[in-house]
Amino acid sequence: MMNMNKVHVPHIETPIPGPRSQDALYEQGKYETSSISYPRSFPFAIKSIRDSVIEDLDGNLFIDWMTGISVLNLGYANFIRDAVKLELESTWHALEIPTEARINFLKALRSSFPQNMQQYKTIFGISGADACETAVNIAHTVSGKDASTIVFEGAYHGVSGGIISATYEKKYKTGNNSPGFKVVRVPYPGILWENHSVEDVIDQIKIAIAQNSVDSLLVEPILGEGGYVVPPHGFLKSLRKLCDENNIIMIVDEVQTGMGRTGKIWAFEHEDIKPDIVCVGKSVGGGIPMSLVYYREDYDDVLPSPFHLGTYRANPLALAAGTEVIKRTPAVIDSVVSRGNKLLKQFTEIESDTIAQVRGKGFMIGIELGYDGKPMDSKSMEKYKLGLIKNGLVMHTCGHYGDTFRFMAALNIDQELLNTGMEIFSKVVRTRW
Repeated sequence: MMNMNKVHVPHIETPIPGPRSQDALYEQGKYETSSISYPRSFPFAIKSIRDSVIEDLDGNLFIDWMTGISVLNLGYANFIRDAVKLELESTWHALEIPTEARINFLKALRSSFPQNMQQYKTIFGISGADACETAVNIAHTVSGKDASTIVFEGAYHGVSGGIISATYEKKYKTGNNSPGFKVVRVPYPGILWENHSVEDVIDQIKIAIAQNSVDSLLVEPILGEGGYVVPPHGFLKSLRKLCDENNIIMIVDEVQTGMGRTGKIWAFEHEDIKPDIVCVGKSVGGGIPMSLVYYREDYDDVLPSPFHLGTYRANPLALAAGTEVIKRTPAVIDSVVSRGNKLLKQFTEIESDTIAQVRGKGFMIGIELGYDGKPMDSKSMEKYKLGLIKNGLVMHTCGHYGDTFRFMAALNIDQELLNTGMEIFSKVVRTRW
């Protein structure tokens, strides 16, 4: 492995992909399904990753502003690796039988939530989709109704099982034949090309409640895959009030927004609300698959045993890594707020006629591209993405039109990698393809 301390990052010494990466991509293609998409968007093969630097098989070094899609909120850090190594000395599979790692994690998780949620219960899963599906199932079990769930345009809650119905984009549903849950979809406020106000959305929800049997509402505090869209302040409070007035269970999906990403441990804290159910995933396992649902303690009284099964839920290695993430995240929150505000300003000040809008909170920032009053086309976006990679910066896109770059670097990323990354992004985004 290259000594990254002695080489300036980024360091690009071959075309992208380089010869060894080309070989690896070819070999992967021989054995693995062609339906996967990431090797097409990120045409290199990884040798190693340390902190926020990716080294490919050809010796190229890239700045990582993607973190596995907000999975490594604290980067590929030594303390996570050490926690996993230590847990390996004990056990790496234990079903639901108590272990020290499990108890430590449950205590740390509960302490991460506001005081008025300190009695909530936890149920584990594997993925964000698993968590969201379980949350909706909890709501339906508690209500005892064959009812619908209010969901939002632009939402992404996973692509498996029943929860596929709550995800907005049709492209994610191709090949999935599950009928899904009963959902009623309404607009999400703040989407650039649609212009729905909070008042308009609330009115549409009221109409939906009047016309349907509704027992739950599932919302992302900031749209993730939908474009890193930040709703107007007061949106979550308006939803909380509406749910209270109509005896509707409020589910907040924190899979991508949680664990400090927005400058709060949990994004719903920006509006000081108390959700009934919270979905947690991605970074909570420190890069090892784990998710969970955190829900009101009184709901636990009506859940049958067993309620939600899975052989690999709450893997001890993920619990050990997750405990470290939860304990260390508060120390970086102030930096996420201050550096995030500066980054937001820097992105906004880039002089490029391709940038249509910049929005975000903390280290969750979307830079939406467009031209002539229209979203940037997908072919151009792929060229921009590849242009960034060739210059040593790894970023991903999102949004209904796929026209938004999302900044989701590690919360503890070295400042020099932020400065250099900003220079690269500014240069590439000024180009017209």
